[in-house]
Amino acid sequence: MRPAIATCFLALCLSGALAAQRDSVLASRWVGDHHNRTLQFEFYGDTMLVLDNEKPLNFRLTSDSLVATGDTIIVARWRYVLGHLLLDTPDGPITMSAQSVLARPLVGRWSGPLGDENETDIEMRLLLGGRAYWRPVGTATWTEGEWERESRLVTFIWLDETQWRGQYDPIGNNLLLEQTVEGGHGSILRRAFR
Repeated sequence: MRPAIATCFLALCLSGALAAQRDSVLASRWVGDHHNRTLQFEFYGDTMLVLDNEKPLNFRLTSDSLVATGDTIIVARWRYVLGHLLLDTPDGPITMSAQSVLARPLVGRWSGPLGDENETDIEMRLLLGGRAYWRPVGTATWTEGEWERESRLVTFIWLDETQWRGQYDPIGNNLLLEQTVEGGHGSILRRAFR
């Protein structure tokens, strides 16, 4: 009788240890290529994000499978090999690499206040190749410009010859901009997952 109890206890301990190891291994940002597009996952404990999604996904993770639903549906078998996350999906295999928070690309959609006295809400789109666009929310006209990044420092030069400077906050995933309009104050733009 005692060997059966010891075996059950050992199995419970191992399953808990495996779950903790799995959770700590996947708690990161993963980047890969799927259908010639960048695929990016972020795991934060019980939250999973996919870049360009509006909301976090509901997901179930076992020792060898991942099922996630939301704006995106993901069904895959997974394993961790030589520092890479390998996903076996119905569309084929995907190899993903862990990415440090400072190495996160800034491309995508950002939103927040402009920093003027009216606290006008804006959205900004950063594209590959250093192209950038911003506009007040609810308007159709975009201001075009360029952006460049030097580690945490980000500079925007707009076609109307204005220039914005700021820093990227990798932990909060925010852009902390200095003065954006004359007589205005600083602004914080947050990554929009949509």
